[in-house]
Amino acid sequence: AGGAGKLSSSHDYPVRGRGGMGVAAMDKAMRGGPIVASFPVEMNDQIMLATSKGQSIRCPVAGISFRSRSAGGVKVFDTGKGEQVVSVALIAEREEDDAQDAEE
Repeated sequence: AGGAGKLSSSHDYPVRGRGGMGVAAMDKAMRGGPIVASFPVEMNDQIMLATSKGQSIRCPVAGISFRSRSAGGVKVFDTGKGEQVVSVALIAEREEDDAQDAEE
C-alpha cells in the first residue's frame, strides 16, 4: 500500500495444495503495507492507482521493472505521509481491430 510495484512471471508462483502456508510475493520491507492488487498485464497496458487521500495517477506497465517473485518492487507511486494506495485498476490497451468492430 506504499506505492511499490513489480512485474513478475506467473510461473514463479507455485501452486500450493490444501494446508499450504502460502507463497511470498514481495519482500515485506519494501511493501510498506498490504498488497492491494495483483493481475495479469501486457506491456502496452496501463494501470491507474488511487490513494486514501483521493490522489490518482496513470502509469504505463512498461515503466515498471521486472523482478523475481520474492524480490522487492520499485516505487511506482510516491505516497505522502499517512497516505496509502487503496485501489489499482488495469487499463488494457485496445486492439485496432476491436476499435473498428465497435464502430460498425
